[in-house]
Amino acid sequence: MTARETSADAQRRGDAFEACAPEAAALDAAAALAAARDAEAVLRAAVEAACRLTGSVRGRAVPRDRDAAVAGERYSVAAGWEPAGSGDPRGEHALAGVFAGGAAVELSGDAAAAVSGGAEVHAAAVPLAAAGAGPVLLAVTRPEAYRAAELATLSALARLVTLRLDEAGAQRRCITEYCATQADIADRLQRKLLPQEPPRLDGLDIAFSCRSASAGVLSGGDFIDFYSRSPGSLAFAIGDVAGKGVDAMAVTFVTKYVLRAAVQGGQLSWPTHPGEALQELRTALLEQPDYVDDVERFVTVLFGTLSVTRGLLQLASAGHPTPFLVRAGHVERPLLLTEPAIGVELGAALAPYPQETIELRRGDVAVFFTDGLTDLRDAADVYFEDVLADVLAGCHDLTAAAVVEKLMRAGEAFSARPPADDLTVLCIRVTAAPAVH
Repeated sequence: MTARETSADAQRRGDAFEACAPEAAALDAAAALAAARDAEAVLRAAVEAACRLTGSVRGRAVPRDRDAAVAGERYSVAAGWEPAGSGDPRGEHALAGVFAGGAAVELSGDAAAAVSGGAEVHAAAVPLAAAGAGPVLLAVTRPEAYRAAELATLSALARLVTLRLDEAGAQRRCITEYCATQADIADRLQRKLLPQEPPRLDGLDIAFSCRSASAGVLSGGDFIDFYSRSPGSLAFAIGDVAGKGVDAMAVTFVTKYVLRAAVQGGQLSWPTHPGEALQELRTALLEQPDYVDDVERFVTVLFGTLSVTRGLLQLASAGHPTPFLVRAGHVERPLLLTEPAIGVELGAALAPYPQETIELRRGDVAVFFTDGLTDLRDAADVYFEDVLADVLAGCHDLTAAAVVEKLMRAGEAFSARPPADDLTVLCIRVTAAPAVH
């Protein structure tokens, strides 16, 4: 084979490669459009595809209402996406519309185009009227004149983009409807996990609040429950299930109603001993076969009983945050004997959980919460738990509802980021002096 023949073959191969370049560009453009998942991504892909298919140097998707996310940007082959600037829209790279002799031209039809600065077409645009993005002009410019075939390519691309925008709009509507449904389900389930209102007992003022971290998400959830079988005694529980989704929410329901069955169904004596209640709960949960298979699943629970006539508060905890006591002149945190959360250790519990007894006086306030409150952090990465005592310092003479509201407001103001977990607070205030000590 001669050098001349080799050079000729190389030239033919180069010509063949260049001839295939438009087809390759078309395939790449189609792939990018197919991969786009929302209206903004579709419009970006459309602009880049229009530039590649027609050899244009700049492109832009311009909404006629100018509210789309890509309205403030334009694409150039040399620099990629960049701010559109505020130059004269009738210039060489006019992309806010197409102009002929200084007058704006309303575009319509499959191959809409207009001249800019002469008889040759340098700025071309096609309208996209799709539900996914509203009325939009797909506009491209270049120094050279466009050929008729290139304008036809733009028209074909516009039809494809319009279909993708319609699909993106339909998908967005489906997602919106799905999220609304999930929010309704989460709201209904959350209401089942929380009492409608706190119980009313002589000598006690009780209030609570639970605020979901995110609407429409089944976060598993916190729960509160109250039990009372005699006028002078109250039992209560506050808990938090790890994990998210329907499975975690199911464990929350099981946890709440296992405790309720144990306390009110006769399995435990009344007044219930908190340590025995947690032992009963632990045994019931770990007997479920799917519970032990999930290494990420665990429950923190604090169970308490309060004798109003004797002023005695008994507490037992399975990995739950320690409460605060607000007394006259000071705030304290009892050294609660805490066992691990249920599910962290899978061995059999042979004895009731340890419990602590605290003597309460008139005006004392017991404040309970889940870790969604204590784990809030400020801009300096300080935990809200570290300042909780200071927030509670002036709360001795407040009602239970006022204490709960103050804590919620203080926590949300303290946090540098939106809460990532549910915020739950329970407050019990003693309003009558105990008759017996």
